[in-house]
Amino acid sequence: MFAIEVNFLTGRYVATAHHDRGRPEWPPHPARLFSALVATWADDDSPDQVERTALEWLEAQGPPSIAAPDAEQRTVVTHFVPVNDARIVPQRPYENRARAIARLEWEIEEAQRSEATKRVRSLESRLRKQRDVSAIVSSVGNTPVKSAVDILPPGWISASDKVRTGQARNYPSVTLKEPRVTYMWESSPSADLVRAVDDLCARLTRLGHSSSLVACRVVGNGQTPNLVPGEGGTVLRSVGPGQLDALEREYTRHRGSKPRILPFKPVRYRLPSPGATPDVSGRPDTAGDWLVFAFRKGSKRYPSTIAVAVASALRGAVLRHASDPIPEGLSGHRETGHPSTEPHVAFLPLPWVGHDHADGRLMGVALAMPGQLSTGSRRAALRAVGHWEEVQDPLTLTLGRRGRLQMDRISGPGPLVTLRPSVWRRPARRWVSAIPIALPTHPGRLSSGSAVARRKAWARAEDAVIDSCRHVRLLEPQDVAVSLAPLITGARPAPAFPTFRQPGPGGRLIARRLVHAAVTFENPIAGPLVLGAGRYLGLGLMRPVPERRSADG
Repeated sequence: MFAIEVNFLTGRYVATAHHDRGRPEWPPHPARLFSALVATWADDDSPDQVERTALEWLEAQGPPSIAAPDAEQRTVVTHFVPVNDARIVPQRPYENRARAIARLEWEIEEAQRSEATKRVRSLESRLRKQRDVSAIVSSVGNTPVKSAVDILPPGWISASDKVRTGQARNYPSVTLKEPRVTYMWESSPSADLVRAVDDLCARLTRLGHSSSLVACRVVGNGQTPNLVPGEGGTVLRSVGPGQLDALEREYTRHRGSKPRILPFKPVRYRLPSPGATPDVSGRPDTAGDWLVFAFRKGSKRYPSTIAVAVASALRGAVLRHASDPIPEGLSGHRETGHPSTEPHVAFLPLPWVGHDHADGRLMGVALAMPGQLSTGSRRAALRAVGHWEEVQDPLTLTLGRRGRLQMDRISGPGPLVTLRPSVWRRPARRWVSAIPIALPTHPGRLSSGSAVARRKAWARAEDAVIDSCRHVRLLEPQDVAVSLAPLITGARPAPAFPTFRQPGPGGRLIARRLVHAAVTFENPIAGPLVLGAGRYLGLGLMRPVPERRSADG
């Protein structure tokens, strides 16, 4: 194993997503790390050839596995950056300096070709002087106040004065729970290559924005990855053979001043296999990758009680954009029309629960692809979403008389905790329903009849929850509590939800009883966990919760 560990010294990471200037990038893409190492190598006055060889070796290793902690997106604040003004700092010296630098760089290249060593050293000395702007910076202090006011953003001066438009800049960032990210390759390089990469890492001071200070090193043992290359819903920019040459060609064009585009190879990432999760005794067959969609700000707020309607609208939209024939793993039905007996794609509305001020409203939806899903079904789902995004912007769910919901697919850390898959998959012993469970068998009357009859009905409801756990291939829970009232802050009472019906024998619709439940397992279970008969349409979505500590713990 070969691994590079990046420690964020300030506990946060500042970098803009390449496809959305208002959102942060998380985790740091492998292509960004590689480019930072290349920049570190090229900044040396005499770039080392051994280090170049090490970079060429690294680019050929393929996309790494990644161990990245949860990250919380910080509020994006717009900053107004003053631009150069001719009345404050004359532009001509800068223009002359730029032309002189370009001329010197060309002369150095010609001298290197003719192997004129002394001339190269002389030209490089002149180039360093041209690039030194300390004299200009140190001469500040004589700026006329009226001229300086012109570079302030609009609204900072009175309407009677001339207002100069400021240049708005955003610096999206995330705060890290653990300030460390590790990139891992299944390779065994030579000691010289390891030493060369480690030397580059030791000189690397930032990743992303200049405020993202890092300490980087090569480590012998990696961490347990939570992102691995594969058919998943997360797309990261990675590199391949020839990346270093491509970066050099790009630099020849932009010279560090013109607009540039980072060359990259898009790679899909997924969750690791169940066995890769430490200290976890089980994982349900509902666990896997999520594609998460956030409802746009300004969209109508809907309660979790319409979860099935929202899930059905999402399912219909995805299937409409899927190519025929739609595989069983996406449609959930066999060729005969009967329901599939294997885990298939689920459509899960995500409610805001578990917070002191949570009110249970839906914040977004997830398209959940279980780990056992076939490659063909997974690709069909991803292609359907891709086609939907091509023909509709923004993505819209039609809810009939209730109106419409506009949403955007999230890539990277969600802006809200509710929309982060890591929150729903976190290993835990205790799980509580965020949306009621549709019991697979009817327990009888829970709220009427004699005390003995009600006690038996509640016992049958508990048994149905246990059967639901077994059905998703989990061991029997240690403890089960069933209730009609919510068991977590923000959840809505089970009777507030519309009756959920499913086709039964002979096509007859069967009404399923909805209950809330809390289940506790002997050992931690990794999610996501969805239980009951309506689990493919959002019912029975469980939230992991921390266990209460004892008084002396």
